[in-house]
Amino acid sequence: MTWSLFGKLVQLLMKQKMEYRANFFLNAIAQIINYGASYLILWLFLKRFETIGGWSWPEVALLYSMGLFTYALGAAFSYVQMRELEGHVRNGTFEIVLVKPVNPYFYLVSRGFNLAYIAHMIISGSILIWTLIQLNIEWTWIKLVYFIIILFSGAMIQAGIMTIIGACSFVWVRTAFMFDLFFRLKEFISYPISIYVVFIQVIIVFVVPLAFVNFFPSTLILAKESSSIFQFGSWLSPLVGPFCYWIGYKLWMYSLNKYQGAGG
Repeated sequence: MTWSLFGKLVQLLMKQKMEYRANFFLNAIAQIINYGASYLILWLFLKRFETIGGWSWPEVALLYSMGLFTYALGAAFSYVQMRELEGHVRNGTFEIVLVKPVNPYFYLVSRGFNLAYIAHMIISGSILIWTLIQLNIEWTWIKLVYFIIILFSGAMIQAGIMTIIGACSFVWVRTAFMFDLFFRLKEFISYPISIYVVFIQVIIVFVVPLAFVNFFPSTLILAKESSSIFQFGSWLSPLVGPFCYWIGYKLWMYSLNKYQGAGG
């Protein structure tokens, strides 16, 4: 599949979504209100205790916003597609994708592109800009380029993980519980990971590398000392995203080759 065809498929899907504008905008407003409430709870928590693990409200808001923004960017191309893959495999409807004369992975991703995540990006992006202003960060060209790269890398980490879960659908079929586990783990990166016990840190650094989405990059951007078990994560973060997504794609294609029809 060429990039031009990929873009065309996404464009057609966006036109389809815009046929029901009222429903789309109402859903977007609901998402903004929902996450706005999450920010409010976080603010009230930090207002009561002032800091958590040495991180102030704007710093924790930076962590949360980076996590949400990169999730929205990555999930737009992976969450719905991989979540619904279980049903396609179980019902035998995935064969429709296989008869298309294009790469099945990129066809599935483009056809399931979720424009609704724009609401996540609006609220998280707005708070993200606010936090960067509040924190008076001393920007350099290197730090600015690093920050832009890390947003895409964080999106690729989360998309890669969800792609890996989707790949499991070809083998185990039932994978909904794995998405539940992923979202449970993702909640840990809403706060500095240094506040957790070593076991939790090992899980979100080495097993499911969500700490590279926001915590390690934030320690570099904010010039904070990292008290976690892994001291060099900030410099590895830009590489973890592409590597994680590459692993996810390769595993997805490998699992697809093992697919034998309805029921896995």
